[in-house]
Amino acid sequence: MASTTRGGGADAAATAFALYQWLLGNGSAEPEAVAAQLDLSAQDAEAGWQELRSLGLVRPSWHPGKIDSVEPDTALIRLLNRQRDTLHAQSAELAAIVQAADTLIEQYRPVVSHEPAEVEVEVLSGTARRREFVRDFDATVTEVVSSMHPGPLPPPELLEHSLDSDRAFIEKNIRVRALYGQSVNSGPRQRKYLTDLAAAGAEVRLIPQVPFDLLVADGHTALTRADPSDPDGPAVVIRGPVLVRSYLAMYEDCWLRAVPHSMKVTPGEDAGRELTEQHRTTLRLLANGLTDERIARKLGVSLRTVSRLVSEVMRYLEAESRFQAGVLAATNDLI
Repeated sequence: MASTTRGGGADAAATAFALYQWLLGNGSAEPEAVAAQLDLSAQDAEAGWQELRSLGLVRPSWHPGKIDSVEPDTALIRLLNRQRDTLHAQSAELAAIVQAADTLIEQYRPVVSHEPAEVEVEVLSGTARRREFVRDFDATVTEVVSSMHPGPLPPPELLEHSLDSDRAFIEKNIRVRALYGQSVNSGPRQRKYLTDLAAAGAEVRLIPQVPFDLLVADGHTALTRADPSDPDGPAVVIRGPVLVRSYLAMYEDCWLRAVPHSMKVTPGEDAGRELTEQHRTTLRLLANGLTDERIARKLGVSLRTVSRLVSEVMRYLEAESRFQAGVLAATNDLI
């Protein structure tokens, strides 16, 4: 038996079985002594003992430092008892959650419930209060979040946070619509942000003139600025479908007059030349999920050449990642 369990690559289950058989035949023993008898390394022996402990097939002996074997039927009963206790605990936890939900719905929600005929207007002063509202706002969206922004865009760190929030919405199958003034699409940083937003799955449109900043959750809550000309001034929260419906109707009018943002790009100035057929083939293989090694075999070139080709097409498309390069290539009918 020692020959089947010796060595660092020994299978833990086979090692455990050998240890268990030894205990059955020899009675209580110190773990190190059993390992020595079976010529096991410390690592293999520990893996075997861990397997037996997880199955409940060993327990501490009455003799200090030693262990005893446990009958499989006894271990099975203990395992089932543990599972029963776990299910009971989960059932109690679920009952507590249901009770808490009932309390929230029946006792607390009516206090702040926004009925269809009700309208609430709240002024948010201060950056901290606006950020707190936006955090809570994100949790209320269930179907679609609609926004429009005349520009200019906020600092990069805020853009990245906004992009992360929109990606989180999209991952939850929430529709994201973003409407920007055409002037926002004028610079490289702005174009990159709009492209990243569209690549994430958001619906992005451009319109010559956006009247003011607006953020709408489904049809129940809207956030806008108290003074559209003062981007750092107080914000206004409108709750209640009766009034929010008016803001949403204005948004829909702007949305219908806007044009979809195109992720088509002009080749980067440092691209040096047009894409060759080899570049296009590389793009197609990348889009199909092939690794650099498989692309190299397909093209009959070295890995170094593939790396160069990928870098050149990403530079040509001004892409920040391979995923974005694939999106831009598809949009520009390059693959």
